[in-house]
Amino acid sequence: MSDAFARIVAEKGLRVPSVVARFHAADTGRYRGSAKVEGGNLVARLIARFAGFPPPGLTVDFEITTRPEGEGHLWSRRFGRSTTSSYLRYDNGRHRAVESFGPIRIEMGLRMQGEGLAVDVLRTCFMGIPLPVWLTPRSVSSEFETSQGDFGFDISASLPGVGLLVRYQGSFEVPMPR
Repeated sequence: MSDAFARIVAEKGLRVPSVVARFHAADTGRYRGSAKVEGGNLVARLIARFAGFPPPGLTVDFEITTRPEGEGHLWSRRFGRSTTSSYLRYDNGRHRAVESFGPIRIEMGLRMQGEGLAVDVLRTCFMGIPLPVWLTPRSVSSEFETSQGDFGFDISASLPGVGLLVRYQGSFEVPMPR
């Protein structure tokens, strides 16, 4: 069972790099690499820590584990000793990816931007209640193939009035299927 991103890529006929397609087509996976983590001001760092993201650091060990659960996939991201988990599923009615971090639900769309896959935040809900635009996190996020052929990521989230919450960039190898 592929994940929500793979379903959107297929529906839209997006031509993503092969390493991105392999990552999202895998039913279960554990991938290791490294990531550079950046943070914002004190308030932003507190919000990011509450969500399980690590403090800013030059380079930390990174691991992402995905496994199917219910109608979607459980994603666990480990940055050094900090871990954050989310649940990613596909919304059949809206044709969107929906990622839940506890009581926060983020609806996302995908599009190609250059040679990478760009992820757009379309709507955010807290405890099922849609947030107004001025409380909706902004994201500039992409997945791409690195010059070494690895899965590259550049994920950021900011909040209006607060600024950058977290940005993490890095890469990991996605082996060819056997």
